[in-house]
Amino acid sequence: MRALIQELIPHAPHMGLYVAPSIPSEKLRNAIRDYAPEIMPNRVLALYDGTLMGSAKDGVLFTDELFVFQNSDLTAPQEVRYREIVHVERKRGLLKGNSLRLDVNRGRATFTVKVDLSAKPKATEYLYRFLKEVMLLPEKKERHGTDWPVVHAALD
Repeated sequence: MRALIQELIPHAPHMGLYVAPSIPSEKLRNAIRDYAPEIMPNRVLALYDGTLMGSAKDGVLFTDELFVFQNSDLTAPQEVRYREIVHVERKRGLLKGNSLRLDVNRGRATFTVKVDLSAKPKATEYLYRFLKEVMLLPEKKERHGTDWPVVHAALD
């Protein structure tokens, strides 16, 4: 996963994107403290700072198995394992900003989550490509045991 992140997500602070080992410690501490207290700092491979002021108290933390995100302090943090992703879609809004919408399958339930990227919309394409690639990894499908043709048919 580390290689895929380094290939598809640039270290680009002006877009709010930080890739290990160059994630500023203050941003990492703020993100973990605010929305991902169960994540050990050494497990974080990349961070998207979703704040306008650069505190990283909202955004996304990526590890080798999952990502944790919080869109704002008014929403609860959410955790998504890469193996649970069955669909990724970019949304570009004029008034509401950019976001990613992911269909997540947990057992017999599939639901949609929205990752808000409005604060730094230039990161959208990079995160979209990364999550799309992760979703298609063959080893991800084999580990999960989900009947993918059935899931895709249900989503269609």
